Amino acid sequence: MTAPGPQRAGFLRRGGWIVVAALALATVAFAFYAAGLVRHRAHPVGDGRRVATYGFSLTPCLVARELLVASGMPKDGLSALEDPPPWTVAQADAATVGHGRFLVPGDRVIGVRLGGAARAYPLRVLVWHEVVNDTLGGVPLAVTYDPLCDSAVAFRREVRGERLTFGVSGLLFDSNLLMYDRRTGGKVESLWSQMLFRAVAGPAAAAGDVLEVLPISVETWADWRQEHPDTTVPAPDPRMMERYVSDPYASYVASDLLRFPVAPLPAPSALPPKTPVVALGGPGGWTAFPVPTLATPAAGPEPGRAPPGPWRALLSFRPAGPTVAVATDRLPPGTAVVYASYFAWYAMHNAETVWAGVR
Repeated sequence: MTAPGPQRAGFLRRGGWIVVAALALATVAFAFYAAGLVRHRAHPVGDGRRVATYGFSLTPCLVARELLVASGMPKDGLSALEDPPPWTVAQADAATVGHGRFLVPGDRVIGVRLGGAARAYPLRVLVWHEVVNDTLGGVPLAVTYDPLCDSAVAFRREVRGERLTFGVSGLLFDSNLLMYDRRTGGKVESLWSQMLFRAVAGPAAAAGDVLEVLPISVETWADWRQEHPDTTVPAPDPRMMERYVSDPYASYVASDLLRFPVAPLPAPSALPPKTPVVALGGPGGWTAFPVPTLATPAAGPEPGRAPPGPWRALLSFRPAGPTVAVATDRLPPGTAVVYASYFAWYAMHNAETVWAGVR
């Protein structure tokens, strides 16, 4: 992804020029990956720099326009998976790429249980697709992952009785994935925010359409497989197998620097901006747990702070990763679960969030 245009003045005062300079080499390296992904497209839509070239209707646009930017990749520069055939555990464990295994025990997966069926979506696959349109237990769902925010969200992909199929727009809001609903027959496509869980531009935004967020658990493949021996895994795209072993975001994840504008950002605190967070709740309010605060046994609430509610007992810290597993089978009906970086959750949902263990 290429670096965005001039940042907001506040961002520059916090050292924005240093951010741009430090990430220049990483950005160039990622551009080579991106070029390889879209080389086969004769006429990609979107020039990677100007939002207007992507052809999406921005009437209305329900988010701050200055925070809506091009990612450096065209529309569908990352190809969403659609109804991939399921693999068994044996097939997933037997699959190889290069000289190694396709999945290793420490790989993180997004685990979903619906209608009595379990499925694990490997992040090493999702980093190259970001969206999987799937059906599990008879429920149509979209499983999404944005490496820029380390955000994992699963949605029921039915809105107003219509089953939607989502693609990767190539645009971002608050450094977060914007999906689009694929339309045919001259219908206008809308943009949907992964972490706002709703349409933010186009006809669906005008209609006020929102997505139902489903419960998930991000764990290692070893842990999920042990807990769910009947799990399946979506088969990867065989044309992409060699890419699944590489991670173009490794340098980005290892730093505190951001590639794209985000507002508001949290004030400096004991938490680095990319600290992983797991949030539980829904439209009525959320409780967010930074993963490091879950590494120690649960304690009583701090003086003057709201208690974390019943959620803490449903979370299991796992040193491998580290990860935090959610007991989704014990959640009250309608409870949503989202994983994301601290900076991203703060920017999107701080106003309706109780932060557990954050000073």
